[in-house]
Amino acid sequence: MIDYNDLAQKYLQHRRVHPQVLKELVKSSGITNKSQVLEIGCGTGIYSIAIQQQVPMKCWAIDQSEEMLKIAASQSSTITFLQGRVEALNFEDNYFDFVFSVDVIHHIEDIIPYFAEGFRVLKPGGKICSVTDSEEIIQNRRPLAFYFPETIDVDLKRYHSIYVLRARMQQAGFRDIQHTQVEFPYEITDIQAYRDKIFSCLHLISPESYQNGLSRMEQDLLDGPIKGNSRYSLLWGTKKARIVFV
Repeated sequence: MIDYNDLAQKYLQHRRVHPQVLKELVKSSGITNKSQVLEIGCGTGIYSIAIQQQVPMKCWAIDQSEEMLKIAASQSSTITFLQGRVEALNFEDNYFDFVFSVDVIHHIEDIIPYFAEGFRVLKPGGKICSVTDSEEIIQNRRPLAFYFPETIDVDLKRYHSIYVLRARMQQAGFRDIQHTQVEFPYEITDIQAYRDKIFSCLHLISPESYQNGLSRMEQDLLDGPIKGNSRYSLLWGTKKARIVFV
């Protein structure tokens, strides 16, 4: 089992906001400075902080890791960071305009409560967005799938398919369900993040497979930067207002 308290400082050092994910979250959520926003599984808070810097609204963020939350709170005094679980959100019904998560839903074994609670705390007309990896993305990650091909089977087993996610969203009551993808090409000149295993799948492959992939990266880096392409799937849903006939 991965201890995210132990990884908190490494996440702070290496994790960065995906610029295209941030752009889509701000643009497609429709949030304004009057909105109330909740991030589920915030980690060190990088996305909540980045979104609030662009749209100065009220924001709450929850995570299970005490150490992650300590770091997040040290980075922002205007966001309310709380320890909690997605299965039982400690918020009133119809409270938020936007609920989102990034790189979190594959850590949730039972996603039915995730969407049920998200639906409950959203106002009518509010939106939810789960940022995750599709099966196609997992199979073609660069550099992860190239240097550590064993991560493909590991993550195909623990990630929920887009089809299942859509079905669970609809079951929870969400409508206007949409699936979009973004990507961000980049170059890697330092592989310390891989040495520090900030990608959870690297903790789930054998030590031999991990070391083999790391050695290949180190060797290729001698010839110049390693090409990377960070891609994400964004799954959106809307809590439709009920129509009352009188």
